[in-house]
Amino acid sequence: MLRSTLAWLGTLALYLLLAGAAGTHEVATGIVVAGLTTAWAGRIRTEAKRHFRFSRVHLAPWSRALAGLGSATLRTGATLARAILVGTHPGHAHRRPFRRGPEDEPAERARRAGAVLLASLAPDSFVLRADPGRDEVLIHVLGESPPPADPRWLA
Repeated sequence: MLRSTLAWLGTLALYLLLAGAAGTHEVATGIVVAGLTTAWAGRIRTEAKRHFRFSRVHLAPWSRALAGLGSATLRTGATLARAILVGTHPGHAHRRPFRRGPEDEPAERARRAGAVLLASLAPDSFVLRADPGRDEVLIHVLGESPPPADPRWLA
Protein backbone atom coordinates (compact mmCIF):
# COMPACT_ATOMS: atom_id res chain seq x y z
CA MET A 1 0.00 0.00 0.00
CA LEU A 2 2.87 2.36 0.80
CA ARG A 3 4.41 1.72 -2.64
CA SER A 4 1.12 2.58 -4.36
CA THR A 5 0.64 5.73 -2.28
CA LEU A 6 4.17 6.92 -3.02
CA ALA A 7 3.75 6.13 -6.72
CA TRP A 8 0.49 8.05 -6.81
CA LEU A 9 1.97 11.07 -5.02
CA GLY A 10 5.07 11.01 -7.22
CA THR A 11 3.02 10.80 -10.41
CA LEU A 12 0.73 13.63 -9.27
CA ALA A 13 3.72 15.82 -8.37
CA LEU A 14 5.41 15.09 -11.70
CA TYR A 15 2.20 15.86 -13.61
CA LEU A 16 1.75 19.19 -11.82
CA LEU A 17 5.41 20.06 -12.35
CA LEU A 18 5.18 19.35 -16.08
CA ALA A 19 1.80 21.12 -16.37
CA GLY A 20 3.45 24.27 -15.02
CA ALA A 21 0.40 25.25 -12.96
CA ALA A 22 -1.59 23.97 -10.04
CA GLY A 23 -5.07 25.23 -10.90
CA THR A 24 -8.26 23.29 -10.25
CA HIS A 25 -8.31 21.68 -13.69
CA GLU A 26 -4.68 20.63 -13.53
CA VAL A 27 -5.06 19.13 -10.05
CA ALA A 28 -8.22 17.23 -11.06
CA THR A 29 -6.58 15.91 -14.21
CA GLY A 30 -3.43 15.05 -12.26
CA ILE A 31 -5.47 13.06 -9.73
CA VAL A 32 -7.08 11.04 -12.51
CA VAL A 33 -3.79 10.49 -14.36
CA ALA A 34 -1.97 9.52 -11.16
CA GLY A 35 -4.76 7.08 -10.23
CA LEU A 36 -4.78 5.43 -13.65
CA THR A 37 -0.99 5.23 -13.76
CA THR A 38 -0.80 3.73 -10.27
CA ALA A 39 -3.52 1.18 -11.09
CA TRP A 40 -1.72 0.25 -14.31
CA ALA A 41 1.62 -0.15 -12.53
CA GLY A 42 0.01 -2.26 -9.80
CA ARG A 43 -1.61 -4.54 -12.35
CA ILE A 44 1.68 -4.99 -14.18
CA ARG A 45 3.45 -5.84 -10.90
CA THR A 46 0.90 -8.49 -9.97
CA GLU A 47 0.29 -10.12 -13.35
CA ALA A 48 3.63 -9.90 -15.14
CA LYS A 49 5.23 -13.16 -16.18
CA ARG A 50 8.67 -11.62 -15.85
CA HIS A 51 9.65 -9.57 -12.83
CA PHE A 52 12.41 -7.01 -12.43
CA ARG A 53 14.16 -6.13 -9.19
CA PHE A 54 16.22 -2.95 -9.11
CA SER A 55 19.12 -2.73 -6.72
CA ARG A 56 20.99 0.19 -5.18
CA VAL A 57 24.07 -1.20 -6.94
CA HIS A 58 22.42 -0.09 -10.22
CA LEU A 59 22.38 3.56 -9.11
CA ALA A 60 26.08 4.19 -9.82
CA PRO A 61 25.97 3.31 -13.55
CA TRP A 62 22.70 5.22 -13.95
CA SER A 63 24.19 8.28 -12.23
CA ARG A 64 27.35 8.20 -14.38
CA ALA A 65 25.33 7.87 -17.59
CA LEU A 66 22.89 10.64 -16.71
CA ALA A 67 25.67 12.95 -15.53
CA GLY A 68 27.44 12.57 -18.88
CA LEU A 69 24.40 13.42 -21.02
CA GLY A 70 25.20 17.14 -21.26
CA SER A 71 28.75 16.72 -22.50
CA ALA A 72 27.72 13.84 -24.79
CA THR A 73 25.01 16.03 -26.33
CA LEU A 74 27.54 18.79 -27.04
CA ARG A 75 30.03 16.30 -28.56
CA THR A 76 27.29 14.78 -30.70
CA GLY A 77 26.15 18.21 -31.87
CA ALA A 78 29.71 19.07 -32.90
CA THR A 79 30.13 15.72 -34.67
CA LEU A 80 26.87 16.18 -36.60
CA ALA A 81 27.73 19.79 -37.50
CA ARG A 82 31.13 18.63 -38.77
CA ALA A 83 29.42 15.87 -40.78
CA ILE A 84 27.06 18.39 -42.37
CA LEU A 85 29.86 20.79 -43.27
CA VAL A 86 32.31 18.18 -44.53
CA GLY A 87 29.79 15.69 -45.88
CA THR A 88 31.05 12.65 -44.01
CA HIS A 89 29.22 9.81 -42.33
CA PRO A 90 30.40 9.62 -38.69
CA GLY A 91 28.30 6.65 -37.62
CA HIS A 92 29.25 3.00 -37.55
CA ALA A 93 27.99 -0.21 -35.99
CA HIS A 94 30.17 -2.52 -33.98
CA ARG A 95 29.90 -5.32 -31.47
CA ARG A 96 30.59 -4.78 -27.80
CA PRO A 97 30.99 -7.39 -25.10
CA PHE A 98 27.95 -7.51 -22.83
CA ARG A 99 27.60 -10.01 -20.02
CA ARG A 100 23.95 -11.03 -20.07
CA GLY A 101 23.84 -13.07 -16.88
CA PRO A 102 21.15 -15.61 -15.98
CA GLU A 103 17.87 -15.11 -17.85
CA ASP A 104 15.65 -16.16 -14.94
CA GLU A 105 16.87 -13.77 -12.21
CA PRO A 106 14.82 -10.57 -11.71
CA ALA A 107 17.89 -8.52 -10.70
CA GLU A 108 19.74 -9.54 -13.87
CA ARG A 109 16.68 -8.72 -16.00
CA ALA A 110 16.59 -5.24 -14.48
CA ARG A 111 20.32 -4.76 -15.05
CA ARG A 112 20.10 -5.86 -18.70
CA ALA A 113 17.10 -3.63 -19.38
CA GLY A 114 18.81 -0.69 -17.68
CA ALA A 115 22.08 -1.23 -19.56
CA VAL A 116 20.34 -1.31 -22.95
CA LEU A 117 18.21 1.74 -22.05
CA LEU A 118 21.23 3.76 -20.88
CA ALA A 119 23.23 2.87 -23.99
CA SER A 120 20.32 3.97 -26.17
CA LEU A 121 19.59 7.08 -24.09
CA ALA A 122 22.98 8.57 -24.88
CA PRO A 123 22.73 10.96 -27.84
CA ASP A 124 25.69 9.37 -29.64
CA SER A 125 24.72 5.69 -29.54
CA PHE A 126 21.89 3.20 -29.51
CA VAL A 127 21.61 -0.55 -29.27
CA LEU A 128 20.66 -2.23 -32.54
CA ARG A 129 20.52 -5.81 -31.29
CA ALA A 130 20.96 -7.62 -27.97
CA ASP A 131 20.28 -11.26 -28.75
CA PRO A 132 19.44 -13.62 -25.90
CA GLY A 133 22.11 -16.22 -25.36
CA ARG A 134 24.95 -14.09 -26.77
CA ASP A 135 27.34 -12.13 -24.60
CA GLU A 136 27.59 -9.22 -27.01
CA VAL A 137 25.44 -6.44 -28.46
CA LEU A 138 25.43 -4.67 -31.80
CA ILE A 139 25.52 -0.94 -31.14
CA HIS A 140 25.50 2.10 -33.46
CA VAL A 141 27.85 4.90 -32.43
CA LEU A 142 28.56 8.37 -33.80
CA GLY A 143 32.26 9.06 -33.71
CA GLU A 144 34.67 7.00 -31.66
CA SER A 145 33.77 5.75 -28.23
CA PRO A 146 35.80 3.32 -26.16
CA PRO A 147 34.06 0.19 -24.91
CA PRO A 148 32.80 0.41 -21.34
CA ALA A 149 35.12 -0.70 -18.57
CA ASP A 150 32.47 -3.02 -17.10
CA PRO A 151 30.98 -5.55 -19.58
CA ARG A 152 27.81 -5.72 -17.46
CA TRP A 153 26.94 -2.13 -18.47
CA LEU A 154 27.01 -0.55 -21.92
CA ALA A 155 27.18 3.11 -20.87
